[in-house]
Amino acid sequence: MMKQFAPDQRGRVAEKIMEWGNLVFTGLVISQVVPGPPLNPAMIVIGVASIAGAYWLAVWMMKGGGV
Repeated sequence: MMKQFAPDQRGRVAEKIMEWGNLVFTGLVISQVVPGPPLNPAMIVIGVASIAGAYWLAVWMMKGGGV
């Protein structure tokens, strides 16, 4: 008994996923540029992968994929 989202609901959920991706990217990548401890390549990779994954999921949802 899965609930299907209406197109406007899918759009809102996708928008929130993209906002989450932006926050993760900002927290993990942009904060590395601010003077402080040395750059951590793992955090940069995780941040970039998170924003890419969030945007991919949001675009997939907007196209009507499975949810």
